[in-house]
Amino acid sequence: MNNRTTPYSDREIINRWAIAEIGPGISRILSEKGLMHPDATKCIGFFYVDHEEGITFRIHSLCRTEPGRPPEIIANFENHGEGLILPSEEVGTYTLLSNDEANSLSLLEEQRWLIYHEPERLRAVRNRADLDRFRAPMYFDDVSVILVSKDRELLPEGVWVRLEEQSDDGTSFQGILLNEPYSDFGVHEGDMVTVRFVEDEEGRFLVAEVGS
Repeated sequence: MNNRTTPYSDREIINRWAIAEIGPGISRILSEKGLMHPDATKCIGFFYVDHEEGITFRIHSLCRTEPGRPPEIIANFENHGEGLILPSEEVGTYTLLSNDEANSLSLLEEQRWLIYHEPERLRAVRNRADLDRFRAPMYFDDVSVILVSKDRELLPEGVWVRLEEQSDDGTSFQGILLNEPYSDFGVHEGDMVTVRFVEDEEGRFLVAEVGS
């Protein structure tokens, strides 16, 4: 296993298997479902991006670990742990598994449930590493954007936008405005806006120009 423990970057953990300590958050989920096991010392789960809820951990199985030995699976949950999910920030201490380690534990079988959470249009946006510095911590699809009016004398305003897809040529993005602007830009929370990169002497920014 990777010898580092948390924190990893958001990009490092998405779509990765991990072995996690059964801390308060995981213990709560398992206890609510009556799935605690006296012989389990840790659990194995998968980090993925939920479009609305952010980076999420899905508990797949319970295991026992001993120094110098591979994890021993004690219980696999039905439907790959459907319903056994919690936000990434509640997971506590965990260690990522390499693909070889996950394969040795028979974890890399087809995960049809993941298709719902990562359609092709979102996969293309999530693969854009140039967006990473604008992403909200733990909410991988949400980016900070500067709202600019084309036809009103308003100061630019920082807002959050949940990206939905990128253009065919990859030069712009469509996304939903997540907060109501303080000034009257003519757009409101929940509206779709177009976002582009703009570069000037002060740096590179994500900008949404609105108005006629």
